[in-house]
Amino acid sequence: MIILALFYSVCDMICILFFCPFQTWIMKNRCCVSCRIYNWDYAMMFTPVVFIKNPFTISLFVVAALLLLEWEILYRKFQERFCINTNKTLSCANCKEKLCKHKKQLGNFVKKIAEMEKHKDTDNG
Repeated sequence: MIILALFYSVCDMICILFFCPFQTWIMKNRCCVSCRIYNWDYAMMFTPVVFIKNPFTISLFVVAALLLLEWEILYRKFQERFCINTNKTLSCANCKEKLCKHKKQLGNFVKKIAEMEKHKDTDNG
């Protein structure tokens, strides 16, 4: 179960840094911060450990569930804070989330490498 929880954590980082199917196909490439699923990570990550009968693992799950509950309550109570049209901080141009910045840097790096490869192929061809 611990390995499954670690796998969920790694998958979460992959989605944030490299490719997120929700962001690409459903949200049409909006900023991660405006995605509700983005804030479900602890709940998803610690769900498998609830089956390990230990006070520590149960407390991890309970805290993750409380964080998810708080997030959903705030989302329902203050929807204007979570809408790109009413909160310009949620746009990718104004995003201050470190992981989003790393994602942009990785995207720019991949584009540079592709351009270098393309330029290299035209020089050799």
